[in-house]
Amino acid sequence: MSEQVEVDNKIPVNIITGFLGSGKTTLLNKWVNTDEFKDTLVLINEFGDVGLDHELVQAVDDTVVLLGSGCICCTLQGELIQSLATNLIKAQEGTIPAFKRVLIETTGLADPAGVIGTLNNDDFCLENFVYDGTITVLDGQFIREQLQKQYEAVKQIALADLILISKTDLIDAEEIAAIGEIAHKINSSAKIYPIVKGNITPKVIEEIGPYKVSDRNNTKKLDSWLNFSVPSEAVTTKTADTGAAAVASPFRPANVDFNAAVAKPRIIAHTNIDSFAIVRHEPINSLVLLAAINAVNQQYGDSVLRIKGILDIEGQDKPVIIHGVQGQLYPISQMDEWPEEPHESKLVFIVRSTVLEQIKFMFTQALDNPDASTIDYYQQIINGALSDDGEGEVEEIDLSGAYDNQK
Repeated sequence: MSEQVEVDNKIPVNIITGFLGSGKTTLLNKWVNTDEFKDTLVLINEFGDVGLDHELVQAVDDTVVLLGSGCICCTLQGELIQSLATNLIKAQEGTIPAFKRVLIETTGLADPAGVIGTLNNDDFCLENFVYDGTITVLDGQFIREQLQKQYEAVKQIALADLILISKTDLIDAEEIAAIGEIAHKINSSAKIYPIVKGNITPKVIEEIGPYKVSDRNNTKKLDSWLNFSVPSEAVTTKTADTGAAAVASPFRPANVDFNAAVAKPRIIAHTNIDSFAIVRHEPINSLVLLAAINAVNQQYGDSVLRIKGILDIEGQDKPVIIHGVQGQLYPISQMDEWPEEPHESKLVFIVRSTVLEQIKFMFTQALDNPDASTIDYYQQIINGALSDDGEGEVEEIDLSGAYDNQK
């Protein structure tokens, strides 16, 4: 787990996404003028397009300005990595103030997966930054139409760690409830809050996922991030040999604080995205898990939007946290202790509903009936010694080591 030791010294990066007019800029204007975010680098596309209304006290160059609040604002001209590297060097040289967080505001039609993949696959980013979650802002007035016509709107919800329903002063309680309901069906593990004119404390960002060493003992935050539940009406089946469980309909009502009417109008999404949960009551071999995840990603990569969970890995006393977006695993983290009994693995998948059953079947089959040659192959890759004849013994390994060598 060597990667964990340094993670708290890295700069957290958050993505703010949502369709044009959803309220991203209004939210940014609120947040970058707070004490919590005064030491923040804000990466946007164009100053004129975003229109942050703070006084520009100093222009460092053509792409960077310092805001009256103390934030650094940089246009995303060129590569994301280049923007991050350039500003980090400027901060280290004292050309601009040091920053403790990065906020990346995407364009309305942007796919957050691309930004997440960049942050989690570039060596420079992995060394200096840590992806800390995505905030998706939904336009309360127009999200119904956007979900019917734009797949990007659906995906922005699916990849969110925090969902904010804006303009709730312009819609009634039934519509807020309907939006919360469909957002929760698409992404059952994201927190959902209604907001008006960006008025929500930036401290909600602290609720986003257990990716940092400082959160290893925060079981409440883990439960909030995973948001795993088996409702009373769910049907659970258990195999006699493996103890594997398939959980049906692992959804709960959205966490929205308002008084809604009983009748809620349905919202139909443009493309079906659904989720399912897997429970394992026995420890999982790390190589078998790696092979199962890779098998699903190779066959259904674009259809697996998200994987997250807590794992009981063979040979390890502490639980492992796993999180992936479209075939890319985040750096593995580990908790200091199990949050509750029993010690069991819980995985939540967000996938295209058209292939949900196929993905569930392939993943469980790969866990239950691992292919020896595949496991041997992964073991040798991890050992850094893939032999010509492909022979070798399978040994127990740390899952984080498996990930580090698969990047």
